[in-house]
Amino acid sequence: MSDVIRNPDFLALGLGGTNMMAILWTVAMGRTAVGVEMRGDPFLGVHWNIRADFYHQLGLIDQMMLERYGEARLPRRGDGRLFRLAECFYSPHTSAGDIVADEIIDGFDADQHIVGTIHNVEFIDDRWRDGLPNRVITVLEPPKPPEQPDPRKIRTSMVEVLDGPSTFQAEAASIQKLLRRYLEMIEQKDRETNGKPRVQLFTHHRVVPKEGEGFIDGPDGRKRIRIESLKEFDFKGQFVRVREPNSEIIDLGTPELFMIAQGFKSTDANRLGFEQHDVEVDHGDGYGPVVAQADFLAGLVEVLVGGRLRRRISSAFDQNGKEYWVRQIAVGHENDPEVGWVLVQVPDFTTFDPIEAGLLPAGTDPGSPEFFASYQQLIYDYYIKQAAEILDIPRQELMKVQMIYGPTLFSLVERVGDDPLIAVNGVVAGDSFGNGHFLTSGGAMTGMIGHSARVLEYWQARDAGTLPTDALRQLADRIKEDTYAWLQVSAQEYSQAAPINFGAERIEQISKASGIDTSARASAIGAARRQRHALIPLDPSNWRRLFVRNGRVLSVLPELEAEHPLQRPERVASLLAVMKSFPAMVNQASAKLKLDEELVEGEQTILRPRSSIHQELSEGEQTIIRSKLSIGPVAPESAKIYAFLDIQQNGKVAQRIAIKEECVVIGRADPKRNITPGIDLTPFDTSSSVSRQHAQIRIEQTCFSLEDLNSRNKTRLGELVLNPRKPEVLQDGDVVSFGSVKVTFRLLGTSELPDLWSPS
Repeated sequence: MSDVIRNPDFLALGLGGTNMMAILWTVAMGRTAVGVEMRGDPFLGVHWNIRADFYHQLGLIDQMMLERYGEARLPRRGDGRLFRLAECFYSPHTSAGDIVADEIIDGFDADQHIVGTIHNVEFIDDRWRDGLPNRVITVLEPPKPPEQPDPRKIRTSMVEVLDGPSTFQAEAASIQKLLRRYLEMIEQKDRETNGKPRVQLFTHHRVVPKEGEGFIDGPDGRKRIRIESLKEFDFKGQFVRVREPNSEIIDLGTPELFMIAQGFKSTDANRLGFEQHDVEVDHGDGYGPVVAQADFLAGLVEVLVGGRLRRRISSAFDQNGKEYWVRQIAVGHENDPEVGWVLVQVPDFTTFDPIEAGLLPAGTDPGSPEFFASYQQLIYDYYIKQAAEILDIPRQELMKVQMIYGPTLFSLVERVGDDPLIAVNGVVAGDSFGNGHFLTSGGAMTGMIGHSARVLEYWQARDAGTLPTDALRQLADRIKEDTYAWLQVSAQEYSQAAPINFGAERIEQISKASGIDTSARASAIGAARRQRHALIPLDPSNWRRLFVRNGRVLSVLPELEAEHPLQRPERVASLLAVMKSFPAMVNQASAKLKLDEELVEGEQTILRPRSSIHQELSEGEQTIIRSKLSIGPVAPESAKIYAFLDIQQNGKVAQRIAIKEECVVIGRADPKRNITPGIDLTPFDTSSSVSRQHAQIRIEQTCFSLEDLNSRNKTRLGELVLNPRKPEVLQDGDVVSFGSVKVTFRLLGTSELPDLWSPS
């Protein structure tokens, strides 16, 4: 190709946010840049929480480009206005909403900007305290968006950037398209005006993979780089790329500086000898340093989370009653009800093993459709339960909401290299060099705000007379410094309760509200996680694969409830089930015990409200004790339903009857005596075995109880024949016989798991 920019000043391998910002800084400094990307147009659908520094940087790029090139050589939007990056990103004169980035850039949508601002910052601490569920909700003052870009407010310390609050939220692909379109328009403008080319992008290309043909050593040790054109296919459920038939290899020559920023596990960096190692963190739990690792489920539900950053931490208990802390985050977009990203952490002891869960018989082939379907069912059930609790939407209602992505399991393992310098003229940056915790977009901010700005510093040093080798060494050191700052800030996400991206002052406020020391640490194990990963290998290409679960769009998010989810009437039986796993309560786990013997003193106070501590909180925050808010479609018709009785006939569920009272009598109607029980079993009692007032079910403090009311044909709980007027604990899944009528007791919110599949 004769029109190729050869020997560019800067070559970007990978066109994510990090390298596109680096190209922009390069061009703004009067240099030439080439970008190579194999995946075509930006597609990353996740949402980023963006610090204000990025907005100020875009404003500085706009300023530098105008000063260097003048309006004549700058791109314009479709409506003729000058293409200003910062203005498209955010402006107080336009609004946020359900946007399409290209429509804003080309001027079709002149009334909106790309990002949304954050109006609500909420932290829910649902960890148990003193052996009981406890809820403290802290609302923090949202950061005020800047009126205009101000380069003086760009921070150079990544610790300060990452530990500070986010101001904006946006779809990652929209931000990447903003940067990509600007670069494409510069390239197009130079072609149309026959101007000196400043930028050239190769968007379906890669470095030639054959050894010795992609990266070629020059006599001075610098790398000459050749690329090839690609075609991408979906081959048996996997994305594969092959060289375009009959295409020529493109020689880009030897750049002064090249930077690899291609995401996790860059094969190009590995080819140049770069290696990463696991990052270890000492949680202070006596086990010493362990690998910084956590598993999450991600999903996109069409709920108006809005301009909100909501974080939640809660307690999860294994079968031995050991406590683990798990985190969830909900991120939306201002005025857009179709954006509700919810990420939920998977506790270390959870495996999603269908055989272990009893869904499939032992020996089932892990590669079979039956195994995969059961595995996905377990993942979905867990995700919906956790998402419902951070959104405070009833689980059955959330299952009716449309999902266009997920839930997808992915594993975060912190890894980092020793030195970003991988060649005489090359460095590795972004996630390709190292990664910390990502829950508040630490990777995007470290790469786009930090690493890319170090390229600006490189060109400034070169203009000041610094030798390329010395400037490159400084660049590599600064990339490493930024990444280690990310690791430092994110380390607490693996074991401490306080979230990153809230700031030290806010963390102290949260700690004060919850009453739990910030130095407290969570438990961690690795064996269950390894089992989880061994079941179904994780596929990174799933991030590009949509899976739509049809449903409705929810344009209202309910107020957060003041009570912990397990303190609500419909969940008391679930609470008791959790408490039975505690070592101190092992001897109380039998359902044959009387209720007054079943409950220890602490359990008997579970539904009493906790004392308010809002008077202890500093100005600008509050602990929420709000009245419940009725919100039409969000409040289900079953809001007063506590449980169900599934009537069993011929081995199948003939009918489901709701329990809508705290005490309900089960029997058969007798119009002559004016007897009408709360649940009338007459239609199912073909042998007249049910008494008029046969039994009753009631909520007894922290659980459901079943009591026989001197029935003629007895009440059976499983194989146990109940003694009259002596209540027994009733749990989810218990089979009860009222005379000859058999039912299964089901708690509200429990989902039916699939039956075992037959080989046919």
